[in-house]
Amino acid sequence: MFTVQIQDQPILLTDARVPEQAPAELAQCGAVVRFVGRVRNDARGAALSHLVLEHFPGVTEAEIGRIVAQARQRWPLQAVRVVHRVGHIAVGEPIVLVETASAHRRDAYEANAFVMDYLKTEAPFWKQECFADGQAHWVEAKSSDQAAQQRWMVAPAGVAAGGRRIGALILAGGQGRRMGGRNKGLLPLDGLPLVQHVVRAIQPQVGYLAISANDALAQYQALGWPVFPDAQAWQGLGPLAGLASCAPHLPPHLDALLVVPCDTPRLPADLVARLAQTLFTPDAAPAVIAETADGPHPSVLLCRPAMLLGLLARAPVAHQSDLSIRGWLTQHGYERVFFEDAQAFINVNDPATLQRLQRA
Repeated sequence: MFTVQIQDQPILLTDARVPEQAPAELAQCGAVVRFVGRVRNDARGAALSHLVLEHFPGVTEAEIGRIVAQARQRWPLQAVRVVHRVGHIAVGEPIVLVETASAHRRDAYEANAFVMDYLKTEAPFWKQECFADGQAHWVEAKSSDQAAQQRWMVAPAGVAAGGRRIGALILAGGQGRRMGGRNKGLLPLDGLPLVQHVVRAIQPQVGYLAISANDALAQYQALGWPVFPDAQAWQGLGPLAGLASCAPHLPPHLDALLVVPCDTPRLPADLVARLAQTLFTPDAAPAVIAETADGPHPSVLLCRPAMLLGLLARAPVAHQSDLSIRGWLTQHGYERVFFEDAQAFINVNDPATLQRLQRA
C-alpha cells in the first residue's frame, strides 16, 4: 500500500484506493488525508496556458520512493500513495495527488505535508510555464518551498536523536514498598538523589523531559522539570497510571517518548540513539524496549506517542490483568534492542542494591 506513480494521463480523483478499496491491514486506519495540487493561473501576472513537466524515468520514481520511506520512518503510516503528472498539463488540472493513511489524524496530516514539501524541492522534475501569448520559461524552485522543506530539517526546541523530536518521562510515582515506603527517586546515591542520576543520563539524549510523581512533589519540582501526579481515575494502578496521566500534558509534536524508571541511575549514553534506530525503521513495532543478558527491561522503552492515545480512551479497572507496562506493550507489539552492559540497567529496588552501588 506504498505506491509511487508517474503518468502523462490525467489524474482521476475518483480512483481512490485509500480507503475505499483498502485491504484488511487498513482495518485499524483511523485517518486518511488526501492532498490534490492543481495548476493555477498566477504566474508572473500573465495568463498561463499550461505547464510542461519533464522527469527522469526510473530516477524520479526512486527519489519519491525515498521520500515516502523517510515519512514512514517518522510516522506510523499504513499507506502512502503518490501520483504525479508529467507532460502537458492545463490550468486547473490536477498535477499531483498525495494520500497518507494512519491510525491517527495528526500522523496522517503531518506525513502528507512532509511528502509534499519534499516533492516540491527534492523530486527531480523540470517545470516549464507556457503562456497564452506564446512565451515560455523554465521555473526555479521557490524560496517559500525551500523554507517549507527546511522546517523538517531544522532542529527546533525539543529535538534530539537524528533530528527527531523525542521526549522523556521518568516514572517516580511508585510506593517504594521494598524500600520501606521511602520515595525511591529521592534516595541519595553519591550525594545526589537517584532521579537526578537518571536525569543526567538521559537529558543530553532528548529535547523534553518530565517526571511522573505522586509524593514529595515540591522536591521533584525543585529539580526544574515538569512534574505530573497520577490522575484521580488512575491512582494506585502502577506505572501505567503515570503514562496515562502524563500523556495529555506532553508536547503535541513529539515523534517518540522515552520512558524510564527513577531507579536506573546508570543508563547508557547511547540509549535513545539505539532504541530510535529500531523504532524509526519502516514497518517497525510502535515500541522498543531494552534487553540485556539478564532479560528484557520493559520499563525502559521508546514508543510512538500514538500508543498513549489508547490509554486516554480507556477506563482503568484495578483488577485488569494488562495494567502492567509489559501487558500494555504486549497488546500493541514491541521489539527489543540488546545492550551488552547489563549493569547499565540495574534497578535500585532495595536497600542492599543501593548500598552495593554506593560501595562501587
